[in-house]
Amino acid sequence: MDGAEESGAELDALARDWITLWQSELTALASDPEAVEAWTRLLSLWAGAAAAGLRMAPRADAVHDPYAARPAPPPRTAAAGAASDAGGVAGDGGRRDDAVLARILDRLDAIERRIAALEVGRGRGAGRGAGRAPGRSRARAG
Repeated sequence: MDGAEESGAELDALARDWITLWQSELTALASDPEAVEAWTRLLSLWAGAAAAGLRMAPRADAVHDPYAARPAPPPRTAAAGAASDAGGVAGDGGRRDDAVLARILDRLDAIERRIAALEVGRGRGAGRGAGRAPGRSRARAG
């Protein structure tokens, strides 16, 4: 055997030993209950983070409609009613909180309508000023 063949044989043996070493390490790691639990938690956290990121990402087929109907609030449970009684008037069943929420939602709707009207006025929608670049005034004659 010449030097090149010996070197190749040594590298093959080294690679086999290295793979055998890592297989035994991974087998030992997989048989350790604490390590398995830690990896399971880590992977579930990663999966949760990925799912949250996907929920926040805009969908290609979704069109934002600021005037779309809002989903109905979830039904109130007895526990939720009791919790809201602590902050409201005793025995009002959370009606005071519902009234405050209704006022907030009405105000939010009014703000969205104002923003939409401003965007139309700046050329971002149909109507007066449509087609002009935002922030640019019409050229004056003369």
